[in-house]
Amino acid sequence: MKSLISKIAAVILTIFALLTFFLSTSVIFDLFGIRAKEGNYVLFVVWSNFISSILYLFAAYGFIKNKKWTATHLWISALILIAAFIGLKLHANSGGIYETKTIGAMIFRISVTLLFAIIAYFTITKEKNIKKKTISLTVISLFLFGCGDTSYEKAKEQTETVTHEEHQHNDEIQTIELNNGEKWKVDANMITHIRSMENEVISFTKVEQKDYKSLDEKLQSNIDLLTTNCTMKGKAHDELHKWLMPYIDMVKKLSEAKDETEASKHFDSIQTSFTAFNQYFQ
Repeated sequence: MKSLISKIAAVILTIFALLTFFLSTSVIFDLFGIRAKEGNYVLFVVWSNFISSILYLFAAYGFIKNKKWTATHLWISALILIAAFIGLKLHANSGGIYETKTIGAMIFRISVTLLFAIIAYFTITKEKNIKKKTISLTVISLFLFGCGDTSYEKAKEQTETVTHEEHQHNDEIQTIELNNGEKWKVDANMITHIRSMENEVISFTKVEQKDYKSLDEKLQSNIDLLTTNCTMKGKAHDELHKWLMPYIDMVKKLSEAKDETEASKHFDSIQTSFTAFNQYFQ
């Protein structure tokens, strides 16, 4: 249903965008005698419509491709139009000439833009956020329940740990206890995936072209395999949780990094987490 709504929105928005683009450019460049027909147009209002038409076209593409930034483009367009509308009111109050119909047209355009922005938010942005959160919770649940930890309250408590900030992760890692002064033994079928992730991290430090997205996919793949092959129980299992839960969150933050600087910061945290792992586990 949501997919159908997005497609319909894309078609309507494309038509609306092309019409807006045609009218605004015709006034700006005085094409087809549109200026005379428009009468006392206000140029900054026309330019706001022109910019919005470009944003509409990007948003229409976003609806088709189900892009999370679709709503953002429309919110920006709405803000531009609202600013232009305020400017129009100030222009009118100061005695500037304008067409009365322009006010009605601006209110209509702002309303339409806000409507499409809301549609984009509920059909794309919110849906993607829910899916991402569901995936994270599924991974955590698989690990918790796969290890025989069937307590709902404990699962909830561990899930909430994932929302902590990174500086809290470091504190959590420090609370890991040794096994009477010795490192905890991690089951063979689990240590394989942990070492695989560690090797990916070590190899990544040696390459010049940093492809953080590719690294994230490899780490996430091993996390999925690790959580579905959990066989540990007891104290060793509990101590491993203290390392693994913050680590999963670090990988998640790496996938959500907006630029290379932010990704590099999260990668450094992942490196540090493996240093901690080797202090307490083998």
